[in-house]
Amino acid sequence: MDDYAPASSLGWLDFDAAASERVAELLRALEESSTLDLLGLGSIWTGFADMLNPGTSTVHTRLRYFLFVPWIVKRLEDERVPPPDFARKKREDEARLIDCLRPLGRNQGVIGYRAGSKLKRMPSDIYWGGLIAWGIRRDVRNPVGLAQHAAAGAAKRRVERDDDGNATTAAVSLWADLPPSPDDFLKADISFALTPREAEFLVERIQQSQPHSLLAALAATPEAADGVDYPWDIVEPVAAEEQSDKRPLAGVLHHARCFSEISQGPRLVYRLLAARQAGSGLGWDTEKIEADTQERLEQWSQMIADRGDVLRSWVDDSNSFKALMAGRGASSSALDFWGEMARLSVEDPSGFAEKAEIHQLIRARELRLKSRRARLTHQSALESSGIPPLGGQLDYRWSVTKRYLADLAAAKQGS
Repeated sequence: MDDYAPASSLGWLDFDAAASERVAELLRALEESSTLDLLGLGSIWTGFADMLNPGTSTVHTRLRYFLFVPWIVKRLEDERVPPPDFARKKREDEARLIDCLRPLGRNQGVIGYRAGSKLKRMPSDIYWGGLIAWGIRRDVRNPVGLAQHAAAGAAKRRVERDDDGNATTAAVSLWADLPPSPDDFLKADISFALTPREAEFLVERIQQSQPHSLLAALAATPEAADGVDYPWDIVEPVAAEEQSDKRPLAGVLHHARCFSEISQGPRLVYRLLAARQAGSGLGWDTEKIEADTQERLEQWSQMIADRGDVLRSWVDDSNSFKALMAGRGASSSALDFWGEMARLSVEDPSGFAEKAEIHQLIRARELRLKSRRARLTHQSALESSGIPPLGGQLDYRWSVTKRYLADLAAAKQGS
């Protein structure tokens, strides 16, 4: 019972921004139709997303926020703003940033475009984990905790000394060597367009902090991502990386693709079972939902059959997949459940959706994870939660990374 959780609780200790962001990412994964964690496999999805696109998040929008936030926070630190005023002034500056970006219009990635100063989660909360992951910020304290340290001079880490008072470490700046902010920053309209110097800084940070990631492999040639639907469709940068002495990125992409392709089947079966139960037990009209889901299952089974040799070989080599997931937060029961789903998928993709064994495994898995919130076991849970939406293949935050690479490509073309 190593991954059982009571139905009404989810708790964690918020020691640092990275831990907070990991939990927030998990919660967002529960809401994303493409990554719906119906069967407790979200930790595997997160593991691949962090390996391929570290420092990104499903709620990130534009790359220049990786500079906006440091410019705001560092200025307050340099000014030694007193702790009682720090959080308030930071929020005021972030609200001012929203106003400066709002002329860009809707659907341009402006965080807080509609809510303005009433926004609950400001950009610093959203991007803080990424700033640490990319080495832009060298302090794990979250934005709320900054107020307690600002007056003490947070622009430098304290020098550690031995018993005789001799320095044992040099002072290290809590920020990387940031490019300067515009002279009129927070005083005039601003865009998401990166200057060449800003783009160069971000590429350097990505490549130095996350050298084995897909994001780093593409940062110098961002135009390679244009028009690519899934990260494993990238060829040239991955091939170049394979010739180096880095961890084989192509191998990670292979694992990520196989997991994405196979995992779509169990999620669709879950949806089909929920629709059937809602129709028979609650009297809902689910005919169209069932038909749409079955059509998607037929398409999925054909894809699995077409990739049969590759996927069967991948399933047979389960030890390498488990080794890759080691230390990524996936429980043993999640890996065991996944192993059974993967094996049954490649053995008989066309008959997968109607196998009683599959239905039993899925029902038992959900009940173990969700207790009274399990839709397939408790009618009241199904009635309150509804039938889950259709989910496509997992792309591991590739859509976010593509937007970032497009911003880098635009800066490269304008240089």
